[in-house]
Amino acid sequence: MRELLQGIHDWMEEQEESFISDIRRLVEIPSVSVAGDEADPYGKECSRVLEVMRQLAWDNGFSGEILENRCLEICWGEGKKELGIWGHLDVVPEGKGWVYPPYACTFKDGFLIGRGVQDNKGPVVAVLYALKYLKEKGFMPGIRIRQILGCQEEAGMTDVDYYLSVRPAPDYSFVSDCSFPVCYGEKGIFTATLLTPSLSRRLSEFSGGMVRNAVPAKARARMDGIWYDGDGIAGHAAFPEGTKNALAVLCGVLLTVAPDREDAQVLKALLELCGDGYGRALGLPEGSTCNVGCARMQGQQLRLELDIRYPVDEKGERMLEKLRAFVGEKGFQILRYEDSKPNLFPPESGFVQTLMKAYRQITMDGRGAYIMGGGTYARKIPHAVGFGPGMEADMRILGLPEGHGGCHSADEAQSLKNLKRAVEIYAAAIIEVSRWLCEEM
Repeated sequence: MRELLQGIHDWMEEQEESFISDIRRLVEIPSVSVAGDEADPYGKECSRVLEVMRQLAWDNGFSGEILENRCLEICWGEGKKELGIWGHLDVVPEGKGWVYPPYACTFKDGFLIGRGVQDNKGPVVAVLYALKYLKEKGFMPGIRIRQILGCQEEAGMTDVDYYLSVRPAPDYSFVSDCSFPVCYGEKGIFTATLLTPSLSRRLSEFSGGMVRNAVPAKARARMDGIWYDGDGIAGHAAFPEGTKNALAVLCGVLLTVAPDREDAQVLKALLELCGDGYGRALGLPEGSTCNVGCARMQGQQLRLELDIRYPVDEKGERMLEKLRAFVGEKGFQILRYEDSKPNLFPPESGFVQTLMKAYRQITMDGRGAYIMGGGTYARKIPHAVGFGPGMEADMRILGLPEGHGGCHSADEAQSLKNLKRAVEIYAAAIIEVSRWLCEEM
């Protein structure tokens, strides 16, 4: 393997301009998944990004097939065993407060900035370039490799359900949508839509956030004809450290202005629910997170979108029990709820150990496999784990405001150096997994 990868660093240096250009072509498309129609099930922009990615695959030496404008399949190699490499081309809404254009893919001080450069368009292109390098070098994997790209990862993952209904699952899969090295477990995800008690006519507007799996950075309300703002720090719902929920900030502002008003109980309850990011007001188990990502007026009530991540040794039924106790006390209603059970893959398995071997051969990093709170396609695919490409990067050179730069934040940023390094790791992983699967036959 070492000989095969000997020139990959120099090769990536030569490919840098086209690498950035290919990522930019995807980032320029605002592919937020929405409810569409039969022709465009996730909206026209998602259909468009699938077509552009198919063209990128063609330009880089691979053919791809779009399946009902829900996903794209890029195949390479022949063999009885199959490796699936999954990613997604939809993004969360851009939100507000960007310093740089969200859909332009700015290159500055060694970083790419734009919605999707981290989550997940940049990693998708990194995988494609790993395949491209190996193909150009004449590597014959001895297995069939499928890069499978969906367009509803951020909004329900029905794209995976569809794909697995029309294609058999690969023997093993990894998802390029987390941090290196291997993520062998994901927390459970419990989501719910809540409705508060009625508010007085004095509160005529109240809104904040776009999606439940992102901590909102902005919220606004109009009380007694006066507008009030809540400014937070955005981030991913599963990683609340360093974030600040704008809805909680806004509730605090309104309670300071009118602490004794008739809506105070509802505002206090909402503040408790989203104030710390860990669900302490609900009494959630240690290691859980809790985010109110979106609030809107529905008549004179607030409709809230809730996201809870809970440990792999817990059950969704317990989250429901805790939530019911809270809303019963506060007079809220649960309109709907859904539980996505935790995903846990044996860390001692040959697949995990093979991926870890490839990672360590490139990085010489001794870190071990881990469990995370984020939710990826791995939770819905047989024999699947998460595998990069996130790596630590010091963004201070960019001078971004606090809370900017994260994957669900304003000015989402990705280190180009890290992304090129990921190409090397993915190429090593493809070689090692191919050999391991061939030995299994």
